[in-house]
Amino acid sequence: MQTLQFQIQDDVYADIVDSGIDIQTKFKEFIHHLTDDGYPSISTEEASQRVSQAVDRYRNGTGTHSPFDHDFKNEMHSYIENL
Repeated sequence: MQTLQFQIQDDVYADIVDSGIDIQTKFKEFIHHLTDDGYPSISTEEASQRVSQAVDRYRNGTGTHSPFDHDFKNEMHSYIENL
């Protein structure tokens, strides 16, 4: 077993405890979400094959591309600036 150490300010920790939240379960869920993006794993060979196929489609001009969404870009830029 490995150990992770989280540093939480005393007042924040007290608020969490007072709220009745199961801290251990919440941390387990948090770590699980960090490591699992919901997509099935693929092998290195499969990943290489997918990239090769995408490059071939690009070179041959047979692939489809998503249009660039300027509104989304601006929204993300604004979001990042306000972090």
